Amino acid sequence: MTFLSPLLIWGALLGAIPVIIHLLNRRRFRRVEWAPMKYLKLTVQRNRRRIQLEELLLLLLRIALPVLLFFALARPVLSPTGLERWIGRGGRSSEVVLIDDSLSMGYASDEGPALQKALQVAGALLNATPPQDRCTLATASAPNAPVIHDVEASRREELAAAVAGVGQAATHASWPTVLAGLDDVLKSCTYPSRRLTIVTDLRRSGWDSAVKDVAKRWADDKIVVRLVDVGAEGTANVSLQSLAPLDRTILAGAPSAWEAVVKNDSPRALVGAKAVLRVDDKPGEVPLPEIAPGEIIRVPLSVAFPGAGPHEFSLQLPDDELPADSRRWAAVPVKDSLLIRLVDGEPSTEPFASEVDFLAAPLSIGVGSAEAWRVEVVTDQDFLSPRMETPDVLVLANVAAPTPEQADRLRRLVREGMGLMIFPGARTDLGLYNELFFRPDARLLPFPFKATSDQPFRGLAIEPARPSPIEKLLDLKASAFERVPVRWIATVDEAAGTSGEGADDARTLARWNDPDRSPAVAERVVGDGRVLLWTTTADRAGNDWPVEPSFVMAIREAVKGAARATPMTNTVAAGDPIRRVVHSSHEIANAQLKPPDGSDPVALSPVPMPEDPADDRGPATRIDVPDTRRAGVYRLSWEEGPLGAREDVFAADPDPRESLLERIPADEVRKLMEPLDVDVVEARGVESLGPVGREIWRDLAAGLLVLLVAEAAFAAWASRSR
Repeated sequence: MTFLSPLLIWGALLGAIPVIIHLLNRRRFRRVEWAPMKYLKLTVQRNRRRIQLEELLLLLLRIALPVLLFFALARPVLSPTGLERWIGRGGRSSEVVLIDDSLSMGYASDEGPALQKALQVAGALLNATPPQDRCTLATASAPNAPVIHDVEASRREELAAAVAGVGQAATHASWPTVLAGLDDVLKSCTYPSRRLTIVTDLRRSGWDSAVKDVAKRWADDKIVVRLVDVGAEGTANVSLQSLAPLDRTILAGAPSAWEAVVKNDSPRALVGAKAVLRVDDKPGEVPLPEIAPGEIIRVPLSVAFPGAGPHEFSLQLPDDELPADSRRWAAVPVKDSLLIRLVDGEPSTEPFASEVDFLAAPLSIGVGSAEAWRVEVVTDQDFLSPRMETPDVLVLANVAAPTPEQADRLRRLVREGMGLMIFPGARTDLGLYNELFFRPDARLLPFPFKATSDQPFRGLAIEPARPSPIEKLLDLKASAFERVPVRWIATVDEAAGTSGEGADDARTLARWNDPDRSPAVAERVVGDGRVLLWTTTADRAGNDWPVEPSFVMAIREAVKGAARATPMTNTVAAGDPIRRVVHSSHEIANAQLKPPDGSDPVALSPVPMPEDPADDRGPATRIDVPDTRRAGVYRLSWEEGPLGAREDVFAADPDPRESLLERIPADEVRKLMEPLDVDVVEARGVESLGPVGREIWRDLAAGLLVLLVAEAAFAAWASRSR
């Protein structure tokens, strides 16, 4: 037996009042010897036992009345077997219910999704909480921002509405982080007696030994923790693990290569399935290959975006037991063209006599149906002027040496994402290049220059490195490169570039067929940018490769691989922050967010950012999206003074860790939470959620009424004339 209102049990102490009154009444009489009374002694002795018995029975009836009254008010429950056995174990307390709303809670069994069962559990718990207690409802996706906090349990409608408002998130439940976030909420509860109920599906992903730190604190604070398992035993699932571009730059009107990774973590093969590909919400079908049980495949996709600007792109698999991880999105800021600036270190007016003529010719060919590559040819006098547009790829061809100021600006631009290609020549000061671009604290060159060699030889070989800016050259026959005559190269110190700080960022992509197998093309990754070093000239002064068909492919692929990458920063994992920084001298106003669930737009507050002297893009204003826990597309709009309305698109994707559905045993969870004693119970069906023991207060009330009548009748009979 347990009590739903245990504090009222103390009222049973009022049963002592009749006894106290009886004892006090006995002290009011004083014995006085009176002669005639001795003649009644025989009669009194004959009736004493009957009178004492009647008085004792009447006293017991009067004691039972208050005891039974407060016993009924305490709402006793016989044989509790549901969740109510956790409620009412003492005085006033703070009841905290944490609902796991992570993506895996959308897994549906025959009884429906786990989240639906979790809401039923939470509703039953809060509804059964004694009115004098305080209730808090939180979610695993935002444990430090409760849905409701410290609300009186008597406000049943408000509690029910709060539970009904909890929706499915696409975030990952990392339990050490979740419990640490909930720690401050527990500390702020009104009553020192705190009870926490976690409603989850008990998937192994997210549980690790780091929860012990929080568990130890809670054990010291005597916090009672209960865990309700609402998860299904099934783990069959087909998930879309990732959706990523293969091309570094995505241009309007040009097909871009993408790759989708699909995992079949189910016992059945996926045969004849089709995915739905949407570009700006225009659907199309993509046939999927057969996927065996347990197999992971990579599905190539070709996507063309109709114009420049922000676009959305998604791929959706057929629904299964966990539909929430069957779709992923990408927010793509598509550019209309690629700016390639060729810096000519030895210009000439004669056809194909200039240093960059053999580069400009293959780069001037349009990509797809668009003239997407813009080629600029400049001299080495002022190729980084602030008045000029920042290029996506900068090519230095036989440039003697940049100034220190130009070198500093080059380092910053490359780190920010610009591609840099370097072709040495007879005018190049190799020593100065080493001094400017191979400093220990700021390396741009993959390897430092050593010397020059004019020993003739033939051919080069492409290294089997993947991914690589020139990896498509591996599809050509080796003979296409073996016949290339080479007359001049700049040798490099490969060992110096592959040691010390930044050694992992440099590698060789192609080698000459000279006796030393010298690097022909080398790469270094610097921040968000890439540097490609070609160790021969870009014209025919040092080799005859520029007149070979393979050179056209090599230069085009190198530019595509080194160009400023299309930023994918607008695509985040669900729950990660979204921030749009607007650089403008105009006032930013009327910022609004259209969430992915199709609800009404939400007003946002633009916040001016402090000025950064190193940033030459002008004043900056940030717009933050407060909640990204739902997967899908977030549309952000604002007004920018006389420029009018502006818009940007962001996407939040499900966390792939939530697709790992292996269950964790209850005993393992208890061990992870030691020294905290965690009670674990399964919730299998609605009937196990609420009280299933029998409340007997109505029976006690009926008995109390009978006792009142009996006491009155017996008191009248016991006080009769004797």
